[in-house]
Amino acid sequence: MNFKKVSLFNYRNISQARIDLDSRRIFLHGANGQGKTNFLEALAMVTALRPFRTHENKVIIGPKGEYSEIRYDLECEESGDTIVEARIKKSGKEVKIDSDPVKRLSDFAGRYPTVVLSSNDLQLTRGPPGGRRRFFDTFICGVDREYFASLQTYQKLLQERNALLKSDESETVVAAFEKQMDGPALKIGWTRREIVRELREIAEPIYETLAGKVEKMGIEYAPSATVEKEGDFLDILDKNRKRDRYLQSTSQGSHRDDYALFVNRLPASDYASEGQQRSITLALSLAIIQYWKDRMGLLPVALADDAFAELDTNRRERFWELLIDDIQLIATGTERPEVCRSSDWKTVEVAEGQFRG
Repeated sequence: MNFKKVSLFNYRNISQARIDLDSRRIFLHGANGQGKTNFLEALAMVTALRPFRTHENKVIIGPKGEYSEIRYDLECEESGDTIVEARIKKSGKEVKIDSDPVKRLSDFAGRYPTVVLSSNDLQLTRGPPGGRRRFFDTFICGVDREYFASLQTYQKLLQERNALLKSDESETVVAAFEKQMDGPALKIGWTRREIVRELREIAEPIYETLAGKVEKMGIEYAPSATVEKEGDFLDILDKNRKRDRYLQSTSQGSHRDDYALFVNRLPASDYASEGQQRSITLALSLAIIQYWKDRMGLLPVALADDAFAELDTNRRERFWELLIDDIQLIATGTERPEVCRSSDWKTVEVAEGQFRG
């Protein structure tokens, strides 16, 4: 897949813009806080309509209305030239493909793959579990539409259960409601476990190449509670119901899961250097690109948000060696690195939500 043009309206600090992206290599440069990351986030929305920095629609809607709009002019392996139009409202999202409305968002997810490599990658290892869940969910929702639907259902039911816990409804009513949550929780847990296993097989040798074959990375799915067969999650909810009612929230489940990352079998959050932690994220992102190509037959667009600034020279050079040549790469930074100064690169200047180039 390739972006050809993208139009934005009222997306964060970008009031209105139309940017020509018809190039294999594009670099957006400008000072911090001008809209570079906002633009990459808008591009990434085309994969599953999920922003990679937040889970709330209202955060990405700018000050000039009650919604944001994005139009993507794309070139795709399966459908050729395609126009995707998305409207993000506080209460939901609407999307059209070549003017035809998409009835279910789960049917849309994964048609137009992107992979984000972010300057915020240290948070993947050091930050709270929510960031890691969002990183993996963004990917898994794209490659598995049943997972996307199950996650949507689970999150909706979770909110409703939490509301019941705060009410005066009887234990019988709450227990009856919980039966709806068992299937989605089982699908989420099983898919996360399998995807991590497959991704680990791809990511580990990539990390060894980035690190010069002197280090090994690891990744494990770390569920908050074991859900392996039908009824397991219901048993967990039943066991914790009294505690959950006291806390007025659901203490265990898919929304509390985590992913453990390691370097040389030691927790990356405690023992890995900044360079090692950044290499873990790059290895995972490159593994996701490879997964899309090998498993799904699609070549995603790589969106690199100042991702290489803190890498040492050797790791940076190995990254460029590993990147698939045919992939479209859209990168950002405050200054153009030497590799982005060649004639192969289209450059765009970003200032105060405006784009020139």
